[in-house]
Amino acid sequence: MGMMWFSYNAHQLFLRHLCDQNDKLRYGWQQHDGRSFGYQEIIDDAVNISTTFVKRHNDQTNDWISRIAIGATASASNSKKNDTPKPTTGLFLYFRLEDKGQFQPVLLGGELVGVEGSTPSLGDFKIHIRQSDPVKTTFLSAVLPKVSLLRETILSGVLPQNPGAGLKLVGHTTQTPNLIVLELAVQPGFSLDVVYEPMRQETTRSNGLGSWKTPPLDTLIHAKKQAFRDKFQKVFQLIERGYSDEQNEFAQRVFSNLIGGLGYFYGESLVVSQWSSTPSKYWTTGLFTAVPSRSFFPRGFLWDEGFHQLLISRWDVGLTREVMTSWFNLMNADGWIPREQILGDEARSRVPDEFIIQNSEYANPPSFFLTIESMLDSLDPDRPDEVDKTLKFFEFAYPRLQAWYNWFNATQTGSLTGSYHWRGRNITTERELNPKTLTSGLDDYPRASHPGPEERHVDLYCWMAYGAGVLARVAEEIGENPLPYRTAELYMKQQERLDQLHWSDKHGFYADFGRHTDAVRLERQQAPRQLKPGQPAPQMPKVRVVDRDPKPGFVNALGYVSLFPLMLRLLDPSAATLGHTLDHLRSPNLLWTDYGVRSLARNSALFAAHNTEHDAPYWRGAVWINMNFLILKALKFYGEQPGPFQEKSQRIGQELRDNLVQNMYRQYQKTGYVWEQYVDGEGRGSHPFTGWSSLVVLIMSDF
Repeated sequence: MGMMWFSYNAHQLFLRHLCDQNDKLRYGWQQHDGRSFGYQEIIDDAVNISTTFVKRHNDQTNDWISRIAIGATASASNSKKNDTPKPTTGLFLYFRLEDKGQFQPVLLGGELVGVEGSTPSLGDFKIHIRQSDPVKTTFLSAVLPKVSLLRETILSGVLPQNPGAGLKLVGHTTQTPNLIVLELAVQPGFSLDVVYEPMRQETTRSNGLGSWKTPPLDTLIHAKKQAFRDKFQKVFQLIERGYSDEQNEFAQRVFSNLIGGLGYFYGESLVVSQWSSTPSKYWTTGLFTAVPSRSFFPRGFLWDEGFHQLLISRWDVGLTREVMTSWFNLMNADGWIPREQILGDEARSRVPDEFIIQNSEYANPPSFFLTIESMLDSLDPDRPDEVDKTLKFFEFAYPRLQAWYNWFNATQTGSLTGSYHWRGRNITTERELNPKTLTSGLDDYPRASHPGPEERHVDLYCWMAYGAGVLARVAEEIGENPLPYRTAELYMKQQERLDQLHWSDKHGFYADFGRHTDAVRLERQQAPRQLKPGQPAPQMPKVRVVDRDPKPGFVNALGYVSLFPLMLRLLDPSAATLGHTLDHLRSPNLLWTDYGVRSLARNSALFAAHNTEHDAPYWRGAVWINMNFLILKALKFYGEQPGPFQEKSQRIGQELRDNLVQNMYRQYQKTGYVWEQYVDGEGRGSHPFTGWSSLVVLIMSDF
């Protein structure tokens, strides 16, 4: 089921449908519990569209209801022009059959009042449509060739009308539809209830919907809202931590948009491998996952999901077990998981071609180890049933985590024993200032200027050391032998070993190693000298110019990569390198800002630099919330360890928490959005971005 809408009062037709940040709408879940209830508001000019759903699932019923209500925005309601006509909104409510089966419109007096049908997965069902106030409607029953043609299919069923008369639908176009659409024109004060009702198989009788009638439904919605507020307070305890009611509401909305973004995707990835450079289809499968951004990244990303589940598992660890099971079921026989899940035609229609094909030799940070560690830390002996379910999940996940870890060791090791090296950098590019490392998740963060097999990447080394420690803990919990992973963890955490591979005495911080020079720049190519008479000079692209030959050495790029030994807590609490790292982190001339820790130091040669003439800086100075969360977690850890840097860690942690929360809340009040990144305090990038930026809720709760 879905909805499109448009304004009758606009000068031209603009049909709203897909979430698109360029629409400049303010929308989002106000409350969402991840399972049975959600309440969303969409602000479109003078109109406020709210959507609410409630599910009932027990031995007697598995029905749900969705309410769509049309209201006026506060500014429109307070307008002093009494003669201003109420805004009229045109709605298309559509039902699409994805499964094998059939359904038909239910008509009363020629108007659509419901849908009934049957599918193998749902069985027999009915859908009832109830209006708060009767309005004239039209409908369409049609065949939808593929989902990417939904808008075109609906508009092809529109009757010719006079300008300003709206969009009226033609009715039946087929007797075997897979798409049924309701059209209606409504004004503020109108609401529509859509009730899904499974039929009892033994009698094909209705479950009876008396309890869904409006007064009890209103009561149930009110009770669901209160239950959400109560649970949110119990889980996160923000009021007790001194946050205001307004800040608490902000946190509720941020959390709700993360968990409300959980979705089920179905299809297949396109993959190349060492065995075939021709893309082939991965097996057809489903994926249950959260998404970074409904408007810009409406699909699953492997390393993002580990951060998403840190917050979701705190609320409902059962959902996290389902999500991680779904992801681990995507693992191939070698232990590889595709890093970006672009499943099926609908997903591919929203992704640039260059990002669609996945390579089975390319990695992504194993951030699910963060979630696993959090689940281990949260095992509650007072909830034995939940502990048992999580331990059973660990028994399922453990061999898959082993295979994943072994795949990294088989494919991502460096040329020097014990080192690691992200694959996937472009060694022949002429247009990138610094070839991107998309596989690391940090995209354009500066690495060695000239990629090659001698590279050593400190962040990947830290992920592997950290992952070994988490695997050892899982093994201990489920009765497996932890020794191989504990041995690997201790070996990689040896200060001497880490420093030998990645500490730069020259620069004074942890760094990557490779063939590198800072003397690179972008310069526009000269146009050909021989032009035909009257032929305009072509616009030539900018290409990379290397002014000084690269040399093997540590890469002079202080930033998030340098902080990974701190972020994943590999450093000894008394290590001098910890003190140096804290000093760099807290220096306003380097990484510290009043809005969070920036991704790249101000004195870096590539700070805020475009990577191509069209590729704006991404991880080159902006503040990212997931990395700041890991920094805060590390500062809390070192603030609890006796040693020379305990007090400094505590002080920096408190400052950083306050800076992050205050700026994100301030930007939300100003713009209505949580953002992908923050530059000089201002929200930047995709929005609303309630993927890992929603970790602000845990920042408020935990630190």
